[in-house]
Amino acid sequence: MAKFTFVVCTEPYKYQGIESMLNLAEATLKKGHEIGMIFLYGSGVMSMKKEISTGSDTRNIPARLQDFVTANKIKLVGCTTWIGLCGLKQCDFIDGGAEEGLGDLATAARASDKVVFFGSGN
Repeated sequence: MAKFTFVVCTEPYKYQGIESMLNLAEATLKKGHEIGMIFLYGSGVMSMKKEISTGSDTRNIPARLQDFVTANKIKLVGCTTWIGLCGLKQCDFIDGGAEEGLGDLATAARASDKVVFFGSGN
């Protein structure tokens, strides 16, 4: 079985990237593979913000992400630089979210068989 690291670079309002990652992550686990880390980079760190205005007709991606990582005990981290640039603090994170740097992503990537990126970071 393979070990995966997923990197998401788009904010929750551009939900296609993170929702595609969540769908692939669910399928990955069903096939018996392992997910070592979900790393949020660039504007993707906003997907880790628990108090986000999604309105009544927009998907609540942070809630879905929280449910997924909690239920499957998957490490969810946001890039420390981007968290600072976006003005987020630890108290803003969904349950299961943490802050780490690119060095930690490099370590996770090295320990993984596959690293899959979602979004351009714009």
